Amino acid sequence: MKDRRWGWRLLVAALILVALAFAGPMGLKALGAALITDDPLHPADAILVLAGDSRGGDRVQHAVGLFKRGLAPLLVLSGNPIGFRTHEADVMRRYAEFLGVPSTRILTVKQNADSTREEAEVVVPILKRRGLKDVILVTANYHTARAKRIFERAAGPYGPHFLASPVNDGLFEPEGWWMRRRHAKTFVYEAIKTVWTAIEVE
Repeated sequence: MKDRRWGWRLLVAALILVALAFAGPMGLKALGAALITDDPLHPADAILVLAGDSRGGDRVQHAVGLFKRGLAPLLVLSGNPIGFRTHEADVMRRYAEFLGVPSTRILTVKQNADSTREEAEVVVPILKRRGLKDVILVTANYHTARAKRIFERAAGPYGPHFLASPVNDGLFEPEGWWMRRRHAKTFVYEAIKTVWTAIEVE
């Protein structure tokens, strides 16, 4: 089964590379922009920060900025184990408190997901139990379109509803991404994951 999955992944990667070879600058820019969803924001019930923040805590910083603007009364921090007796969710909480968010306004979700889909399967039921209807979803810019689709699918027709708010963590820019190795690498990885999600074998 594992060998079959790797075979699919190699096929998807090959198809993406072929598509890139025939796309001009405008097409490449459009492909980069397709990874990003930036929704108009309105007051919501919570701000959800997904796991995998940068070393500088860009996602937490962005989320705290939204919190201080009064866009939601609760910060939900989802994280994975990152070392010996160290959990990302705890690190995120300490940083959010340092930036001025009261501890009573923070909910940490400690999970050990291997994919965005698995993270949604853990986080969404927690949001539902709390009766949250509108949630601002904070993640890296290149991850927003895929993450929103996955979380909306996990939430189902009765919500919660997610508003994507992208963060630029320095790994991707939709303009000229193909001219920088780091940004091109990010695009290829995310494009593969996007197609993988679409065929529901992520």
